[in-house]
Amino acid sequence: MKLFGSYTSPYVRRIRIIAMELGIPFTFIDTMTDAGQKELREKSPLWKVPYMEMDGETIWDSHTITDYLFQKSGTGPFRGGELSSRWRDANLHTAIDQALDNAILLFYLHKEGIPSDSAPYLQKNALRISSILDYLKRELKENYFTTEKKLGLSELALYTSLDWMRFRAVLPVEEDPIFKSFLAEHGARESFQKTAPPG
Repeated sequence: MKLFGSYTSPYVRRIRIIAMELGIPFTFIDTMTDAGQKELREKSPLWKVPYMEMDGETIWDSHTITDYLFQKSGTGPFRGGELSSRWRDANLHTAIDQALDNAILLFYLHKEGIPSDSAPYLQKNALRISSILDYLKRELKENYFTTEKKLGLSELALYTSLDWMRFRAVLPVEEDPIFKSFLAEHGARESFQKTAPPG
C-alpha cells in the first residue's frame, strides 16, 4: 500500500492506525514535501489527503479507504459493524467529522488572522462544534460508545480529532474531564502513540 498524507492530518492518522492494527505494510509519501505534493496533485483531482494506492486501486477519502482495507483484511481488533449499532456508529462518525472539519476551519482562520466571530456563518460554525462535543460526551460511557468496551471507528475518529484539537491548540479539550479520561485511556494504545503528531 502507498499512502499519501501529512504526519499531522487526523484523517490520514486514522488510516495509518488502521493499517498498523491490521498488519498492512505501507509506504508513506509525505505531502508536506514539494515532491510529495507534486505527486499527489498529479494523481488526485482533489489535492487532498489521505490518498491511497493499493492493488491497482486509487482511493481518496478516509471512509472509503477504511472500507477497502476492512474488505481486504477484515476488521482485526476493531469493533464490527453489527446492524443493530451500525447506524448509530455512522451518526457518531459523521458528527465527529463535522466537528473536526469546523475546528480545522477555525485553525486556518486563526492562522490568517481572521476572528472566528467576524461573520454569522463563523459564529454558527463555533457553536456547532460545541453542540457536537456536548452530544459526544453524552454518548460516551466509560470512554467507549458501546458497553462492549472495544475500539470502534467512532472511538478512533474521536481520539484523532480531539488529539488534533489538542495538538493545534484549537480547543482546550483536555480541560473537560470526560475528554481528558478518554484521551488518557486510548492514548496508551501502541498504534496511537506511534502515529502521534510530531513535536
